[in-house]
Amino acid sequence: MSCASAARAWSRPRLASKRAGASKRRRAPAPRAAATRDAGPARVAVFVSGGGSNMRALHAAMLDGRVDAEVAVVVSNAPDCGGVTWARENGVPTLTYPPSKAERERNEGLDPAELVAALEGARVSHVCLAGYLRLIPPELCRRYENKMLNVHPALLPAFGGKGMHGQAVHAAVVASGARFTGPTIHFVNERFDDGKILAQRVVPVLPTDTPQDVAARVLAEEHRVFPHALAALVEGRVEFREDGVPRIVKPGTTNEYE
Repeated sequence: MSCASAARAWSRPRLASKRAGASKRRRAPAPRAAATRDAGPARVAVFVSGGGSNMRALHAAMLDGRVDAEVAVVVSNAPDCGGVTWARENGVPTLTYPPSKAERERNEGLDPAELVAALEGARVSHVCLAGYLRLIPPELCRRYENKMLNVHPALLPAFGGKGMHGQAVHAAVVASGARFTGPTIHFVNERFDDGKILAQRVVPVLPTDTPQDVAARVLAEEHRVFPHALAALVEGRVEFREDGVPRIVKPGTTNEYE
């Protein structure tokens, strides 16, 4: 799925060299995605459409300290899905977006502006799409630019776009004869699976694999890489190159990248 363009690079003016007749250009530090938020853990809204296994993996990583965050609210287009059931059982507030046709006819449900206002009211600092099968409205993309991540079950830019989710992705991978696949974590914009790639993991596709075999292998990696990428984002360890491509800074360093 797909928030808007990556941060623009900036540069400092040249500094005059102290040596006579010599000048030296210093490279400006790359801009980073801000970790600005209220004191305490980041407050994350998780969007789901199904069982929410990636949401549960994120939550587990929050509980054991790998991610300095908490699930503040769960948003779904399917209020009876497993992810929403989990949220209710764990005392996490839930929102429905977008409303169903029947809800719209009754003038019920949230519009995009109301969704943004609800997340702001919940003091949400970051958004994660964890198997959410609807396009994100532009209003939300603008509000959470460079603070919203999606997990996709293939190596983007291959096997992405509208309709490419779940088993459809893995079936396409197997049918293509690809030897490798894996999950992609990317920033979200207004188009499906189009945002800048933050992290990927690679798994093999074996000659005898079924789409189900591939799905199980990829899902295990999703549960590892999504918390890893979110941890870097909320800690302010995501930098953007001059061309807008994000990269994760290794913990405890300033110029070493994953």
